[in-house]
Amino acid sequence: MQLPWQYKIVVAVGLVFILFTLIYIPKQLLSAGLKPPTVEPLRITSVYPAAGIFDPALADNPKTSAVWMAYAAEEKSQKDPSGKLPNVRLAGSKGGDGKCKNWSQIRGGFEAKPDELLAPDGQTVFRSGAWRVETPALVYDPDDPGREWKLYAYRYFWAPNPAEQTLGIAQHYGMIVYKYASDPAKEWSAEQWLFSPAPDYPPPPYEQVVLLHLNQLDPSLQDVVAYSRPSVIYKDGALVMTLSAFTGGGTPDRTIMIISRDHGNSWLYAGSPLRQSDLAGIGDYTKLAGASLIEDKGRIFLAAVLGDKTQTGRGTFIFGFDDVARGLLHRDSKTGAPVILRQLPLNSKVMGAIGGGFAAYTEACPFGLLTAEQTPGAASFQIFKTYKLPVAK
Repeated sequence: MQLPWQYKIVVAVGLVFILFTLIYIPKQLLSAGLKPPTVEPLRITSVYPAAGIFDPALADNPKTSAVWMAYAAEEKSQKDPSGKLPNVRLAGSKGGDGKCKNWSQIRGGFEAKPDELLAPDGQTVFRSGAWRVETPALVYDPDDPGREWKLYAYRYFWAPNPAEQTLGIAQHYGMIVYKYASDPAKEWSAEQWLFSPAPDYPPPPYEQVVLLHLNQLDPSLQDVVAYSRPSVIYKDGALVMTLSAFTGGGTPDRTIMIISRDHGNSWLYAGSPLRQSDLAGIGDYTKLAGASLIEDKGRIFLAAVLGDKTQTGRGTFIFGFDDVARGLLHRDSKTGAPVILRQLPLNSKVMGAIGGGFAAYTEACPFGLLTAEQTPGAASFQIFKTYKLPVAK
C-alpha cells in the first residue's frame, strides 16, 4: 500500500533531520573543543627515564607538520642529595594528520649539573649542590635565519644545606638561560646566561657571564630579586615574553612582560600584566604561582596559575589582553580586577600539595591545552591533555 503524499513529506523531512543531527552535532562538538576523549596523561618516549614531567612549552612551524615541545623532567641523580634533578628536555611529534599522538625525546635542552658554588674570591667553596634547570619556553622565530628556534629556561643553584638559606641562595644565584637552533632536531648553540635581576645577581665570579640585568629596564623593577618561568611567543615580528618576578619568598610578586623587536638582541619593558595584589578582586586566591603566554586564532592570552593557603596552584586561569604591547589585561570596569575568561581545575583525583596548572597550547594539536600538576603516586608530576580550548566556544 502506498503512503499518501503528505506522509511521504513528513518521513522525508524526518530523515533529513536525523541525517543533519548525525553530521552537524558531532562537527560542532569537535569545533568547540568538546572532543569526547577525557583528560589523559601525555606520554613521551624518553631516552632518559623521568620520575615526573612538568612545565610544557609547545611550538610549531606552520609550514611543516612537526610540533615540538620543551618540558622539565625530574631524573635520577646519584650525585644530588635529593636523588633527582630537573632537566629541560625536548620532544617532537608529527602534527596535522598525525594528531600529535606520539612524542619522542630528541637531543637538546638544558642539563642539570651537580657542582660546588664558589665564593666571590673564585677559589673558596661556598656551598655544595647542583645547578638545576626548569620552566622552559620554546618559540619559532621565522625572520631570524639560522636562529629560528629559540629555547629559554630558568637555571638556579640549589644548595640543600643549610635548609633555611636554600631559597635565598637559589634566588641570588639564578638566571634565565638561552639557546638557539635552525632546526630543533639539529645542533643547538652553546648555553648563554641571558638575564638576571641586577649586578651581583649572581655574585662574582659568575656575574660577568650574564648579558642583561632586567632591573635596568624600568624603575619599577628595582625591588625584584629573581626572575623565573620565561614564556615567549612570536607576534607581528616581535618576541613577547613574560617572566615571574620575585621580591622575596617562594611565590612571585608579579608577572612582567618584555618585548624584543630584533629577535632577542635587545629587550624593552612593557608592563606587569598580573600582580599578586590583583588576586583580592578575583576570588579567594592568595598566591600567584606564575603564568605563561598562549595564542589561539590570533588572540594572545595569559594562562596564570593561582593558589591559596592549601595549594600553590589550584588550576589554570585564562585572562585576555586589552593591549599586549603595554602588558594590559582586560579588567572589570567597576572593580578594576582582571577578568577570568576560563578556569580549568586540576585533573588529579588525589592532589599533591603543590598542585599545578601551568599550561601550553598550539592549534596544531587536537588535545587542546596541556597542563602540568603534581600527582602523588607513580609520577611526582604529570602533563595532561585536557581537550579544552583556551576560551570556551
